[in-house]
Amino acid sequence: MPPPARPKRLGPYDIIAKIAGGGMATIYLGRAQDRDGTERVAAVKVLRGDLSDQDHARNMFLDEARILLRLSHENISRTLEYGESEGMHFIAMELLLGRTLMDVWDACEARGLLLRLDLSAWIGARIADALFHAHQLTDENGASLHVIHRDVNPSNIFLTYEGQVKLFDFGLAKALGRRAESSAGVVKGKLPYLSPEQVMQFSIDHRSDIYTLGTTLWEMTTMRRLFKRETDVETVKAVRSAVIPDARKLVESYPEDLWVIVRKALERNRENRFSDGAEFARALDAFAAKTKGEPMSALIAPILESLFPGDRARQMGWLRKTSALPRDATRGTIPPPVSLPSAPAEPAPPSTK
Repeated sequence: MPPPARPKRLGPYDIIAKIAGGGMATIYLGRAQDRDGTERVAAVKVLRGDLSDQDHARNMFLDEARILLRLSHENISRTLEYGESEGMHFIAMELLLGRTLMDVWDACEARGLLLRLDLSAWIGARIADALFHAHQLTDENGASLHVIHRDVNPSNIFLTYEGQVKLFDFGLAKALGRRAESSAGVVKGKLPYLSPEQVMQFSIDHRSDIYTLGTTLWEMTTMRRLFKRETDVETVKAVRSAVIPDARKLVESYPEDLWVIVRKALERNRENRFSDGAEFARALDAFAAKTKGEPMSALIAPILESLFPGDRARQMGWLRKTSALPRDATRGTIPPPVSLPSAPAEPAPPSTK
């Protein structure tokens, strides 16, 4: 029997409404009640029914779930649980309100603004910390899982209205023991944020993530795209050549010590990059610490509210309204006002022109 179009309950979660879909999964808003009677909501990611019988798709989904459950870090979006219910595989994740770093970059670029360099460094340090945690992940016997995110980019970095910085989307992560293997010749990740070794299809290690975070940091601190070109072929060629323009010549008064950090992360030869995320984070934190004043986390909400007026109220209003719905109130989709980490935007319908 095929699974129902929309589940009523998955694990401890009553399914309230569909909030996003696309790719391999559908995202629902789930509501659970803790033992003390407290209600909580989560984004419940479900493998699409038409893919549940495909071994590769199912293995990819379960690989992601197993990696996510082992990740426990304040700068990685939290996975609550995963399982199978009503014939569906699901992953329950915390629901975060805020904006992606790509949203912030786009808003600043549209206004001709430059992000604060110390804040950019601090955000980069938090992601470097998150990567170090992921890279150090071990199995139940203490053996390294060799996790590599493979898709570090501004669209997968989230800033919350509570001042948190979160790395998410480990769906493409490479790890020892994955059941789903990549097809030969298939490059994982967004083209402008690949490392040279990825596009040349060499074996990769954790230093590939160091490089792609370096690409993100270069773009954050210059408000320019590093490798993005008019076509995919030109973009891949730019990544392969790894020519890094000197940020000091692009941004007036760009600090020398910040440039040293960014340039080291973007060394074409991975032996010359930071040895790990912890070393990268320490260097960035040392730069950011030169600015005295309120904690960097306190700057995030005001910046988001300035760039996206009224957005916080819209997101919170959507969450309150949707969370209060009876379970059978709707069979349609109630998308959030903006794409959230666990709930990407619903793809647009195909054009009829």
